[in-house]
Amino acid sequence: MAMIIRSGRRDESKIQDSVYDLDYLRHQSRWIRDDLDPQVARSGPDALHSDDCLKLDEFLRRLLTSNISLDDIRFSRLHKALATISGQATRWPGRLIDRADAVLAIWENNYGSLKRLPIPLYEPGGRLYGICRPEDLNREKLIIKWLKEVGVKLSPMHARRVGDLGFKPGDWWINPLFAFRDGIIDSGEPAGGVVSDDRGAYAVLMTEEEEVNGPSPDAFTYRAREHDRGRYRLTSATRESRQPVRILRSHSLRSFWAPRAGIRYDGLHVVVGWSISASPKTKRPVYEIQFKRLDSELKMSIVLRRPFADELEDYREYKRLRQAMRESRHENATPRIEVPLLEVSLDGSSGSASFSHSRRDSIRGLQGDDVGVWH
Repeated sequence: MAMIIRSGRRDESKIQDSVYDLDYLRHQSRWIRDDLDPQVARSGPDALHSDDCLKLDEFLRRLLTSNISLDDIRFSRLHKALATISGQATRWPGRLIDRADAVLAIWENNYGSLKRLPIPLYEPGGRLYGICRPEDLNREKLIIKWLKEVGVKLSPMHARRVGDLGFKPGDWWINPLFAFRDGIIDSGEPAGGVVSDDRGAYAVLMTEEEEVNGPSPDAFTYRAREHDRGRYRLTSATRESRQPVRILRSHSLRSFWAPRAGIRYDGLHVVVGWSISASPKTKRPVYEIQFKRLDSELKMSIVLRRPFADELEDYREYKRLRQAMRESRHENATPRIEVPLLEVSLDGSSGSASFSHSRRDSIRGLQGDDVGVWH
């Protein structure tokens, strides 16, 4: 399942400590970009622990004497990790900058400029390989394609079950449609809402203004949408309503805890209370539901690091390629058909009727693949 954080990756305890192991290189790249670089950016070179400096120095030394393939460099994003060390206005220790510069110089001498390496998104090993293509602009057609796959989890019944369903806090997707494909929610609609049925509620995808910020990401208030029937399941006084609920946050959520891009699963939560008040604008009832995160879940301080730098790159590349594909289709749309206008004299004389090309209209063919476009 290439959409979630665990896809294409082995357990970290089983990753071989070898510069020829792609998973190890990915792990090191994320360590540099998502762990060490933020520390250096905030507090300068002294922020790094001496053990981290020694480990990184040793890793860079090994890279200097290794013949790593261009594919491994590109898929691990290691060239981008080293660029954060040696980039302009960097605050990294000088010794590590020199090491990173030396490695990059060798790679560029062997392979040419690394800055132009494309993001591996749709090709084998990429996040979306075998899932979709840039030309898959039509949502309905893509879902039909997925439904033909073996072991498909697109059925709403799959998501309408209690528990984590095998997902881990921090699992991440580019958009709700891919989360729907993996079976954690029952719809790919960007608006989100409560995943529920007549028996209870199972998950909530929060978007826009649905979260009332609390003192921590572990306890918050969810403002349910006015017409979302799932709010009744969250507040019903039944045993099923007390079951843990999967909480997902969208980047569109106006919250301190929202991901910078995409959709992130934040773990299991339980309802600890709710209140009902009248909306000042519509006078309709507003349900505000208090959630508390289970203590057994992975710490939110770790979950909030998602998405990683490479996931942000995948997100931006996905948006860029889709926009380019839409523009290309519009440019190659059915050519204009000039329609002459019939001009009639003011006196209504039919004898003075004539065709004129001084004004022109154009008819463009409808592009079927643009119907139901999703983002």
